[in-house]
Amino acid sequence: MISFTTLINYFIVLGVILLSKSLYFESFGSNILLLPFMCLIYIFYFNKNNLIVSKSLLIFSIFSILIIIANPNYRDISVYTYIVRVFIAFAIVHYITFEKFSEIFIKIIFFISGISLLYIFIIYFNIPSILDNLISLPNSQYRNFIFFAIPVDFINYQIFRNSGLWCEPGAFQIFVNISFIFLIVNNTLNYKKYIFILLIIISIGSTTGFIVFSLLSIVYYKTLYYIKFSLFMKLSIIVLLVVLMALFIPNIIIKFTENSSLLSRYYDLIISINMFTDNIIFGYGFGNQLIYSVNYGENLLGYQLYHSSMGPTGSDGITMLISQIGILSFILLVPFLFPGYCKKLSIFQSILISISLLLMFNTENLTFYLIFIVLTFYGFKESMYKVTKVTKVTK
Repeated sequence: MISFTTLINYFIVLGVILLSKSLYFESFGSNILLLPFMCLIYIFYFNKNNLIVSKSLLIFSIFSILIIIANPNYRDISVYTYIVRVFIAFAIVHYITFEKFSEIFIKIIFFISGISLLYIFIIYFNIPSILDNLISLPNSQYRNFIFFAIPVDFINYQIFRNSGLWCEPGAFQIFVNISFIFLIVNNTLNYKKYIFILLIIISIGSTTGFIVFSLLSIVYYKTLYYIKFSLFMKLSIIVLLVVLMALFIPNIIIKFTENSSLLSRYYDLIISINMFTDNIIFGYGFGNQLIYSVNYGENLLGYQLYHSSMGPTGSDGITMLISQIGILSFILLVPFLFPGYCKKLSIFQSILISISLLLMFNTENLTFYLIFIVLTFYGFKESMYKVTKVTKVTK
């Protein structure tokens, strides 16, 4: 029988997932949902036995708030929301160990991913839902199947891509690939789980997702180098890689040559870099991207290009954060991009994971959501502990 503590742990991790820009988050209150979640977290937090507060994490939390208000030209509501997320993340990383959090995170994402594969039949047969549609912030309609949702446009135009519980496939792949990272660092990734992740990434059809999956596969196979595979498994891996290349390389070439999505992200990056160079120390103000970036982008790219289908959309989460906070943002980015929970891995493997995190969070604007703060705090907290090098691998 599942204990009450286990249920609370699942509730907390599920809350982090859903409050990180899922369609439930966008449809039913957005940032307002953070307040009741924070209250529940602290009820659990203060009732925990043997509660020990990490002084170093407390100092880091305070600094993380100070750096965003160092420039007084911030947006009030954005700062208040950020502070609530910091309070939530601080309690979570004390209440649940990283090992337990990552284990539950993987189980939830695997469940969502497995159920979401039904998207193929929903799209192909145009199956309706008895539930009201979910609605993302741009007022796009999604058929609600509780554990996954499908854009109505995907059904109308027979676009066979898997969005899970998020507004687009590119956001879903982040959570799937985070699960991949957790399996690697926890040393619990096996061949069957790897194949399952591969199938989900294929169903998502995200170029960034495939690139990150490939980088993480190198990390995985670097670990498996010391294991003697059977001939069948070696041949299976080769066949899978060939199939992947055949499926994705043509799509990647198209995106790099004529796809507006790639150009849009490129323009996002250019705008943020230029805004950062104009405000290197303190940035242009936390939460003010809608106020400043539009005029800045129109002047930099021209009004017509900025408002075209190839124009920027503000998806560059990390570079946007840097441009808003300035060079002080690296206080947050170092434990996020070089997390302490990767200490068991080699330098080469850790670098590949850092690149993967950078790619994921700079192509989707999840940097300003709960998942980013929680990963940052776990990355900082785990760096405070000494660990023994682990060499065993799950077969």
